[in-house]
Amino acid sequence: MEDAPDAGAFTVQTEEHGDAFIAEAAKTNPGAFGELYERYYIRVYRYVYHRLGNQTDAEDVTALVFMKALEALSTYQPRRNSFAPWLFRITRNAVIDHYRRSRKQSPIEDAEHVTSGVDPMTSALNGEQRQELRTLLQHLSPDQRAVVLMRYSADLTFTEIASALQKNEPAIRMLLHRGLRKLKTVMDSE
Repeated sequence: MEDAPDAGAFTVQTEEHGDAFIAEAAKTNPGAFGELYERYYIRVYRYVYHRLGNQTDAEDVTALVFMKALEALSTYQPRRNSFAPWLFRITRNAVIDHYRRSRKQSPIEDAEHVTSGVDPMTSALNGEQRQELRTLLQHLSPDQRAVVLMRYSADLTFTEIASALQKNEPAIRMLLHRGLRKLKTVMDSE
């Protein structure tokens, strides 16, 4: 008699590949993309918001990210990448494009009217703390800032961040470690 497959292993595999299955379904049925939108909207928005510091711009760029993702869905290859890194590569590029178009930094004061519940991290910080956070993040290199925000704002795993930034996982861990160490040094000196 054969041993039955481990149900726990099946659950983990299904969760890991669930987004890929939905993305494949969305290639022929765009309505299925709504499930991916629901799963990733808050994570993408938080990352974009913390990069731009402006609610209106963050909402616009987040909408653009999902529009670009839907348009590019036919190019998504689940064997090559899981969905989150693919989506966050689009997100990161959209933020860079936004900066190129605007050529200016949005003032943090525009973020004061963020609706509660939209961004838990922001709603927990008052205006002074948001300004301090933004100032601290400016001390990091662009790669360190991207890793810190992807890890803590978007809740991505090291593997997902590595794939999104096209770096290896030890490099991502080192960028995070050095970035956090630099933040601590800056905070201790102030």
